[in-house]
Parts: sequence; structure tokens; C-alpha cells
Amino acid sequence: MNPEPDIHEAARRLIGVFDKMQVPYAIGGAVAMAFAGFVRATRDVDVLALVPALRFQELADQLAEAGFVMRDEGEKTIPPDAARMAAASREFGYFRVWQGETKADVFLPKVPLQDSVLRRRVRVDLADFPMWVTTTEDLVLLKMVFHRPKDLEDVRHLLAANKEEIDVSYLKEWAAKTLEGPVAQELLELMGRAGIII
Repeated sequence: MNPEPDIHEAARRLIGVFDKMQVPYAIGGAVAMAFAGFVRATRDVDVLALVPALRFQELADQLAEAGFVMRDEGEKTIPPDAARMAAASREFGYFRVWQGETKADVFLPKVPLQDSVLRRRVRVDLADFPMWVTTTEDLVLLKMVFHRPKDLEDVRHLLAANKEEIDVSYLKEWAAKTLEGPVAQELLELMGRAGIII
């Protein structure tokens, strides 16, 4: 799997920051989906990272050193700012930085499913660059949580591409814990349509 060069470079720089800080992370979104057998064009990098609030200034400094910037309310480029990162994380559960024109959303764990994502992450190579990515099952669950039309389409593709290997018991367990009843039922139906024995 080889994402576009700008996505590749942004992912490498972001991973370098978290490796240097020695904090657990898992790349998600389209980059992780490509390793799960479904390539979707994107200009974004999504990552879940376990960064304590007390280390936000260190993270801001490391992001700046790696060439990342933030954008203010008027879309003006500004250096990574720990206070803005903390405020966005509290309000939205993530903050956003850019490397060139590539956007990176950094999510901080707030719910048990995200803790499970970090525990189950898998090691892969991105063009000979090792990285941790979100598993197929967790990608499916996260997309069912967001539940936008494009997320449901991604779920269909992910289930179809991984129907022989997918951990059905894990999906059912976390769907019951995390998803509202009708959405959990919808996931079971999507699994069935993909030919997965439930």
C-alpha cells in the first residue's frame, strides 16, 4: 500500500513525533483502511494518540519541529499551540494540524472503545517505515459510531474485503457496548450481507 506522497510524508512525520515522545498511537482513517484491503483517495491523516494533557506543550513543540502548523479562525497559519490543542480536544475530542496542505486530525482517547483500539493496534510497514495502525474491526466500529453515508460505504467495503479473517465475536461484543440498538443491528445486517457468519 502506498498513499499519495504528501499523505505518506505527513504520516511519517506524525509517527516520528509520537515515537520520539514514546506515546502509544494508532493511525486510522483511509491510511489504515488501505492496509485492511480498501484504498480510498484522501488528503487526510487520522491518528489516535495517548498524550497526557501535561505533555501538550511538549507535543506542540515536537509538532512544530516536524513542520506541522495549525490554522486560526481566519485560516491563518500559526505554530502549534498547546492551549488551542487542549481546548479543541476538550470540545471536539481531537485537534487539527497541517503539514503542507495535508490535514492531520489527532484524537485523544475519551471512551473505552478508543482504549481498546490502542490495545489492539497492529504493526505494519508503510514503504519500509514501521507504524501502528487501527485493526479492521476497530475501523468498522468507529465508522459505525460516526454513521455518515461515506462511513457506511467504507464499512461495506471493509467487511467484504476481510470476511474470512474478521473477529466476529469482538465486533458483536463492542457493538453491544458502544452502538445504539438500531445501529448495532444494522452492523449485524451489514455483516450478513457481506457473507460473514454471525
